[in-house]
Formats: sequence, C-alpha cells, structure tokens
Amino acid sequence: MSSVSPIITLEISHDLLLEPLGPEHAEEIFQLMDGDRTRLGAQLPWVPLTRTVSDTARFIEGSIQRRDVASGGDGSGDWAITDTKGDSSRIVGVIGLHGTNLPHRRTAIGYWVAGEFEGRGFVTRSVEAVTTHCFAVGLHRVEVHAATDNHRSRAIPERLGFRLEGELRAAEWIHDQPVDHAIYARLATD
Repeated sequence: MSSVSPIITLEISHDLLLEPLGPEHAEEIFQLMDGDRTRLGAQLPWVPLTRTVSDTARFIEGSIQRRDVASGGDGSGDWAITDTKGDSSRIVGVIGLHGTNLPHRRTAIGYWVAGEFEGRGFVTRSVEAVTTHCFAVGLHRVEVHAATDNHRSRAIPERLGFRLEGELRAAEWIHDQPVDHAIYARLATD
C-alpha cells in the first residue's frame, strides 16, 4: 500500500468529474450549500456552523492538510462533484474520504448533493468511482455511514453492493438529538 493520498482528479465520464477541493472551490460550494441549508442541515451537523465563504475555505484547507501524507495527513480529503455536461461545469455536491487509515487499508466515504441535483445519479456514480479507485490504489475496506432514517443516503451503498454490517447508536448529534448510523462496507475481495 502506497503512503500517498488517493485524492486525485477522477474523470468518471463525459459529464462527471471529481476534482480535489482547492481554494478556488470555496465560493461555489458555499453558495450551493447555503442555497439548500434547511434540507442539508436536517442531516449534516456542520451546516449550521458554516455561515460564510471563509468557513468553507477553512474546511477546504483542512481537506488539503488531511490529504498531505508527507506532512502528517492521513490521506483523507474531499472532491467537488462536478457536472461537466453542456457548455459550463458546475459543482453539484461534495464527496470525501474520512478516517482513512492507510496502514490498515481502510477508509469511509461521505457525501452530499444539493437537492436540485438529487435523483440524477451523481452521488451513486461518484461513490462507485471512488470505491473502485480506493481498491485500485491498495485500500481493502471502504465504508459508508448513513443516518438510519436517511433512506436516500442508505440506498446508495445498498445499490452498489455494500454490506450492511450493523448500526452505531448515538453516533452523531444533530439539533441536540442523538442520531444512529447504519454502517455499510465493501471489501476489495467482495
């Protein structure tokens, strides 16, 4: 297993690109999230804390630091999910690796997409491409964690052949309430 972050540009198809997050993405990602704040905030604990473009820029800087293995990062990081169909490209959401452990060859995928882009396959195709890429670079286990009541999010790993391994009670707090998570995993040998 290489000790290099798997966060590189991934061209999924003629209309879908995953770009490693950089400072140039801060404004567009903030506007995308801010325009869908109520829906996203119901499931994601960081949304209420993201009040300005500067907050998004700090998140991106953290993502860049996490993927810099040479400087102590764990190899995690995030991509902009970019729709490249038509004359111009636009970011529709974010997908990332979290809790990556390169020596133990495992990671977890997290994702969100703006509501106006739901149901178009952007996230499913991105999760499949990231999972395939992770296995290609030597990771062996890829997980997806989703709130047990978030059926749209849970449908993605189920559709892609991830195995439900169990639930974590009170894995996260959102709006001062505990949220249980369903844990899905796929192995390179599955």
